[in-house]
Amino acid sequence: MNGNLNLKFSDTDRLKEWLENVHEKYYIELKKASELPRSFWESYSSFCNTSGGWIILGVIEHNPKNEIVGVANVEKAITSLWDILSNRNKVNYRNIENQDVNVINFGDKKVIFVRVREVLDVMKPIYIDGKQENTWVRTGDGDRIATPKELASMIRNSQPIYDSLPADKFSIEDLDPDSVITYKEKVNKRYPKKNYIEMSAANFLREIGAAYIDRETKEYKLRKGTILFLGKVNAIKELFPHYHVDFFNQKGNSSRWIDRVTEDEPGDYEMNLYNFYTIVYEKIKILMKEAFELDNQQLRIPVSDFDEPLRECLVNCLAHADYVQGYPSIKIDVYDGWFNFKNPGKMLVTKEQFVVGGDSRPRNEVVMKLFRLLGASERQGFGGPLIFKSANTYDFRKPEVVTDLEHTELRVWNIDLVDSYPDLSNEQKDVFRVVVKMAEPVSVADIVRNVVWSDYKVRKAINVLADDRNLIQKIGNGVSTRYVVSSDSVESLTQMQIEMAAVKSTIS
Repeated sequence: MNGNLNLKFSDTDRLKEWLENVHEKYYIELKKASELPRSFWESYSSFCNTSGGWIILGVIEHNPKNEIVGVANVEKAITSLWDILSNRNKVNYRNIENQDVNVINFGDKKVIFVRVREVLDVMKPIYIDGKQENTWVRTGDGDRIATPKELASMIRNSQPIYDSLPADKFSIEDLDPDSVITYKEKVNKRYPKKNYIEMSAANFLREIGAAYIDRETKEYKLRKGTILFLGKVNAIKELFPHYHVDFFNQKGNSSRWIDRVTEDEPGDYEMNLYNFYTIVYEKIKILMKEAFELDNQQLRIPVSDFDEPLRECLVNCLAHADYVQGYPSIKIDVYDGWFNFKNPGKMLVTKEQFVVGGDSRPRNEVVMKLFRLLGASERQGFGGPLIFKSANTYDFRKPEVVTDLEHTELRVWNIDLVDSYPDLSNEQKDVFRVVVKMAEPVSVADIVRNVVWSDYKVRKAINVLADDRNLIQKIGNGVSTRYVVSSDSVESLTQMQIEMAAVKSTIS
């Protein structure tokens, strides 16, 4: 559940129950309001700039139940809303339409629901009172002013051309010769008719767009992305002082990693993006092959079928990173049953668009092009669908994407959702698996019919899964009690089914 939460306004009884129990979080803001409060616009700005959400007027958050107090002057509140949205001196962009505003009656109390979608990065930042420093972001359950670094990140995200700019005062001497030679050989194998192998390094880089001749000065210039991809580490860190790449093999029960690749330690290679990708990708393939040979019952998938999605994850991580900002850079971890890809910078498409595909907005165009020439990313804009399709095809736990102004994190599993919680008991796993597999909310009786455990053990497992672990949640009371996968622990199954249908229509 997130800013795209589907509220059913026709079912007022269920909506009231939800409203009395919901708590403020990153996509829900509750406000007491006799009319439109000033703080509305802080939440409006933060939702526009973050992941979207709902501003609900006329509700006071309490424990254990919220109080529905209603909005005293609904007409004035809505008139003020439209007036201010039309005033560029108040808000710099209108991001609410008629269908986004709903007034619902709960007895004699009127509550206003306003949906605010996240805007495209090209429109950010959204700020109030005509001042860019009045830019707000959403963190946890509240709004706060964006820091100067966050504001700079938004502005940079709106025009992602940094790696295409010239690397002034840098020359071909700042590139790693071995990287250029091996890269040229690989590209030549893919495009033999271009005869790249016969070209000098300078001409080859110019031919593929990694360098150019300045029309005015006639000077040969490398692009910043070329330094990132093929440069010597010292040169990279002159251009990108925060550059840092790390790969950790965390498999097994040891508290310490068993293998590491990083630019921080002396090694046989200049750890630019090209060498880091090549070395890490080979290690991941070996680890996957070993996992398949040792435990093919758990993996249930040919290594080659999982190879391409992992390659897409790795390329996405490296090509979409914001190497300018000070947030810790690339970190890739391999665990038993799952992989974690983490890079600085916000994903420039929505999570929904990432799943559906067809819209590629790489932050680093030069880096992405160099990967494509290598054959590492064949279909631009369809990496996300490929990653999600493999999970859906083999019943693996669905990939999870977390993204904000500081970082993007993609977690991919090669085991199913239930097995991804290895500390659950056998009873708990069996009960959880029934709840996951069922398309509809399930009762205790439904679960008992599908497992070998007694009613007592099933209820005991449910208590742990619902109360202690928040992996499933209860719906209804008494004889009508049902259980579903918790929307706060993993992505909503219904939403995922919709997304998977879209994925299947885009990739055959």
